[in-house]
Amino acid sequence: MQNKCVRDLAWVVTSPSLIIQKANWPTVVDAAHDKWVDQWLLSLDQNPSPLLKHLSHEKSHFLGPYFESLWAFYLLSSPRFELIAKNLQANTAARTEGEFDFIVLDKEREQYLHQEIAIKFYLGFSKKNQLEFSDGENIWLGPQCRDRLDLKMSKMINTQLQLSQLDSGKQALSTINIDPIATSIEPQIIIKGYLFYPSTPSVVSPNYCNEAHQRGLWFTLKEFTTYIEENNVDAWAMLTKSEWVSAYTVNNSVNENTHNNDEQGSLFFNSIEMLEAVTKKVKTESRPWMIACLTKQHERYTEALRLFVVPDNWPHTSEPTSI
Repeated sequence: MQNKCVRDLAWVVTSPSLIIQKANWPTVVDAAHDKWVDQWLLSLDQNPSPLLKHLSHEKSHFLGPYFESLWAFYLLSSPRFELIAKNLQANTAARTEGEFDFIVLDKEREQYLHQEIAIKFYLGFSKKNQLEFSDGENIWLGPQCRDRLDLKMSKMINTQLQLSQLDSGKQALSTINIDPIATSIEPQIIIKGYLFYPSTPSVVSPNYCNEAHQRGLWFTLKEFTTYIEENNVDAWAMLTKSEWVSAYTVNNSVNENTHNNDEQGSLFFNSIEMLEAVTKKVKTESRPWMIACLTKQHERYTEALRLFVVPDNWPHTSEPTSI
């Protein structure tokens, strides 16, 4: 697909879920693949103006709201679903107790849905962890050390998706003409993203993770120095957050003389220059950076592998106990 926003939308809709269905869990929504989705995406790539107009109303530049806006566009476009409400707050007299990400009508099943969605990127490492939704041996931590997979799962299943059972949630539903007593509302989880593994093979994902989940590698800056010397790729790209969604791709008409222009971002064809740029970014900003390893295919450079490069002292803050 030629348009980046359409590629991002395709990833949101068709990429595999990070997790699988488990007994007594809310419904886990996996990739959507059908003839309508395929034709719809191809049509949008030829004329992306409806999607671009929809996205222009999103005021936030953060990744989470962008992900939500893409999912909302899918729901609004699909002949199967009717989007009833987005970000519907559940309030008491004193405070906001929660928010429904999406309330949706599945017209095919005549079933109301409460969907909670998230886009997440976690780096795994060995450390004892006896909390719920952990395998006991490993922790999956966000790159900025602000959230964790096990804590996010606990919050989504034990708190967010229980909102329709609270009085405040029932009152919120009644404001959109849904009788919370007489109407069945199915809770659903949509969680997409990547798990990044260290070079040591001992780290494994929790048993509720999808075997088909998207994955990458992570290295400390010191480790990455060795990795880049030992692995030859056609090109490298340093990804800004807006480029974290779909696989990175760029026309092969670019060359080493254009790698720093605004249109193409931080694209490198020389491993020494790449290492210098990553080292400067990681040390100056003291935070992880996402890297795409690119291969040349026909007329484009296309992402073959995704990496995180982190400071040598990462994780340099204590792991979060809540999110």
